[in-house]
Amino acid sequence: MFFDAIKTEPIPERVFSLSCFVADQGPIKEKDLESRFIPKNLNTARTSYFRPILDTAKELKLIGTNENEDIVFLGDRNSISSLKSMRKYCNSLIFCGDFKSTNFYKIISCFLSANDDWLSLGSITGSDEIIKKIHEQTGIPTTTLKKDVLLAIRFWINYLGFGYFHEKYMVFLPNMYTALHDFIDLGNVENGVEYTIEEFINLLHEGASVALKQSRVTQKLNLAMSNALRLMHDNKEIELSRRLDSEKVWQLFPNPEHVFVSEISHVVVNKAVNR
Repeated sequence: MFFDAIKTEPIPERVFSLSCFVADQGPIKEKDLESRFIPKNLNTARTSYFRPILDTAKELKLIGTNENEDIVFLGDRNSISSLKSMRKYCNSLIFCGDFKSTNFYKIISCFLSANDDWLSLGSITGSDEIIKKIHEQTGIPTTTLKKDVLLAIRFWINYLGFGYFHEKYMVFLPNMYTALHDFIDLGNVENGVEYTIEEFINLLHEGASVALKQSRVTQKLNLAMSNALRLMHDNKEIELSRRLDSEKVWQLFPNPEHVFVSEISHVVVNKAVNR
């Protein structure tokens, strides 16, 4: 899913269920795991979706194989205590280190850097123009960027908290409010401390890099990050400000209807935030 071909079968809920099953029942033989996870009378597909789910859980370092060739749980039980906790665990892992070279990382970054440019191009899973744009920005062959690939990305980008999909038109609405919560919590940001926006960005967890393409160079934040910061400000979870004497000012993606139309210089994460 991440280092291998992107597939639709390993949706987050299935990966979570399999990981929980192994954590509760393992060590277990792969064949026994498959038959118990997907009963034979229900597995009517030509190709079982068990293998892609298993491989994805392995890529996430949640499960592995011991010296007896049994499937075992390798992770921290707290990381799969809920779908929410697995999301936070995934955000701590899949946008860092070797994962940055994956097509998954490149495509997610492309989604986020597109801002609102794709809203007029129709359904994410049905637009040849979007596939063309992703190819141009990432170099991933258009033959690899099949509709199923974008469908798989849709499941994960929504789960990881980077935006929403309009149910009727299937357009992507960038807003990384949920993911930003994770990157704040996983990073080195302290409550009640006023940071310049540059300091704040640098203190976020490394995984936030997927949403910061060229931002440190241009001092401009994309629509997903801008929407997240504005929403957190409106919810009084953070306080944004624009200091007139600030040496550096960063630009939010413009929104003339918000009190912070564009420029910000400082941010405070409030002590009342439930982290």
